[in-house]
Amino acid sequence: MQTGLKQALDGWTACLALAALAAQAQSVITYRSLGMLGGWSVAGDETTRMVTEKPAVFLEAQLAATHALMAGKRPEQVTMAWVAPLSDAVGDNQSRLAKRGPAGPGALFGPHA
Repeated sequence: MQTGLKQALDGWTACLALAALAAQAQSVITYRSLGMLGGWSVAGDETTRMVTEKPAVFLEAQLAATHALMAGKRPEQVTMAWVAPLSDAVGDNQSRLAKRGPAGPGALFGPHA
């Protein structure tokens, strides 16, 4: 019975990992969008970075999932192998962007708005 319960919990863990990835990705999108509008402090190369970093990270995730699949792992284990590199990259981006903070008082709705 414990094996069945563990598999069920592993399935839920994979679902929660996907949900956490989606939430983190949305916050990164928000920071970057605000940065493009002048409301969040971002590095000058942020728009280039957001395009150039994706292929390598998605390739890493795909290879990890492929290796897990070829090793005979269960679906939730394959999912977790795919999510891990993406979560690492998104988490790094979220932390880095969150530390930068707003562009300044009135950046979006200042006197020139």
